[in-house]
Formats: sequence, C-alpha cells, structure tokens
Amino acid sequence: MASLGADAGAAGVDGPEGLIDDDLAFTRPWGFALGEVSASVLLVQGERDRVIPPAHARMLEAALPHATLDLHADDGHVSVLRHLGAALSR
Repeated sequence: MASLGADAGAAGVDGPEGLIDDDLAFTRPWGFALGEVSASVLLVQGERDRVIPPAHARMLEAALPHATLDLHADDGHVSVLRHLGAALSR
C-alpha cells in the first residue's frame, strides 16, 4: 500500500488535471464502441467498492466481447489490489 500512496501522491504533484481528465472520461464518448474491442480484457472488481460501483464492472463485462469479470465479494476499491498477482499471472 505504501507504493500505491507514493504513486497517488506523485500523480497529483503537477496539479489536478489528470484526475479531472479521468473524471471527464465518464461524461463523454470514448471514440469507440466497447463492442469493437477485440482484445481479451480482465476486469477485477471488489463488491464493496464505494468509488466505482460493481454494476459498472458488470456493464463493462456485458459490453466487451472478450471480457472476464473477476469479482471479489470482500474487497473494496483498494483492497482488490491484493489480487493483482493472480490477475497478472493469467
């Protein structure tokens, strides 16, 4: 978790523009349809995430043709990172 905190701190050093761009991405078209994504996508989501609702991951899974959803009942927004190693080894 220390490295996550360091990364988050470094990301905001030059101002909030990156965070703002990230939030705005949810308010406008991305320039492609999710159904056009041909790559395999692994979605890792915590059921207790209060930042990004699990329903969002389910929507992405349904819209992406080659998506797999790895849902973790007891994890939230950050604790889901405990499964990073397993996700990367897939």
